[in-house]
Amino acid sequence: MDRPSLAQLYGNRTMLVLAALGFSGGIPNLFATNITPAWATMQHWGLELIGFLGFFQLPYALKFLWAPIVDRVRLPFLARLGQRRSWILLTQVLALAFIVAAAIVAPRADEAANNAHNYLFMALLSGVVFLSATQDIVADAYRVEVLSRAQVGAGAGVFVSGYRIGYIVIGAGVLIAADSIGWSAAVLCLCALALLGIVGTVVAREPPQHARPASTVRSALFDPFTLFAKEWGVRLLALVAFVLVFRLPDQLANAMTPPLLLKGLGYTPADLGWIRQGFGFTLTIAGALTGGWIVARLSLIRCLLAFGALQALSNGGFWLLAFAFDATTVSPPEVGAPVWALIPVIAVENFAGGLVTAGFVAFLMSVCNIRHVAMQYAMLTSLMAASGAIASSASGVLAKQLDYPQFFALTMAAGIPGLILIAWMRPRNPSCAPAESQ
Repeated sequence: MDRPSLAQLYGNRTMLVLAALGFSGGIPNLFATNITPAWATMQHWGLELIGFLGFFQLPYALKFLWAPIVDRVRLPFLARLGQRRSWILLTQVLALAFIVAAAIVAPRADEAANNAHNYLFMALLSGVVFLSATQDIVADAYRVEVLSRAQVGAGAGVFVSGYRIGYIVIGAGVLIAADSIGWSAAVLCLCALALLGIVGTVVAREPPQHARPASTVRSALFDPFTLFAKEWGVRLLALVAFVLVFRLPDQLANAMTPPLLLKGLGYTPADLGWIRQGFGFTLTIAGALTGGWIVARLSLIRCLLAFGALQALSNGGFWLLAFAFDATTVSPPEVGAPVWALIPVIAVENFAGGLVTAGFVAFLMSVCNIRHVAMQYAMLTSLMAASGAIASSASGVLAKQLDYPQFFALTMAAGIPGLILIAWMRPRNPSCAPAESQ
């Protein structure tokens, strides 16, 4: 088979649509996983409570429970858009409304008198995550249905790139603007950019409707799993374990990176906005597009091995910063770490993150059956989200017990089990890959 050129992979309408859908999907996730921990850090929440925010990501782990509803129930008031686009538009609009409400409520200082107020903020945060998880279900199914087999790697890279563009525009904008106009005002102003994703949904084309099983409880809930069991056999346990642990280095590090940089090393929110959200996520996009191109030309399994190793090693930069500048969880430094030291660390970590995300998403897409794609993909990503929620929630306790240098060394070691499990990651039946043409 001829290897596609960059122009053939990326120069078409489908890729532009996927970039727009990724953009809209990244905004609620960004608010829940990046903006909220940074905001809570500046409100002097404790490490344990910041880590506890990871439990509010559980809808990502449980979304397989309502995936059959999203896959089968039609929305009559949006019927003209089709099954996939109608659900995407609904979740986009509702998630944006919840983000606006959460920005108005805003977290307050971690004091007993403000607990009721913060509980309301957390409830709104839960709503954002639930709608974000629901949007992921249908966007993931749309992506698998609309891509040919040759486009899987590139499509994953473009979707991740759109996701990260949302991270850059919204994330960097909020962190930079928060210093001058306040957190709530920054979130409210920049939420308007989420309308770009809604426009992308309206102009997208609905993918072909593949024949689906009869609408019974058995076919909706059990057939996707039994098909996995038939195709993988006893290696299904290895697949489950792989999905649970492959992203563990990132999952452990993500929640504790803002406290390390803001409190442990003395960087400002503006520093994080320009360097981590802006410069860093630009490199994530470059890594995702590069990863999609590499996956299209090389073995997916070999890509997973190389990308997974880079993912774990990239956390070494945070370990080096914490060790070199004596970052502790007890008290902030008298003199902050220099900005120049952060730039290469963020560059390596984000480029590696783009590579591994593109490869991992392509792998998940490749093992889903087209007739059960919504449920199967939701099952796999739910497993990943479950491990992420647990890892994020435990990260605060671990960081406080170990201190920052030892904690980030642990995140590097956490990548070893996933690399070992790659040896078993070959589906028996190639029919579980997306169809050759749509």
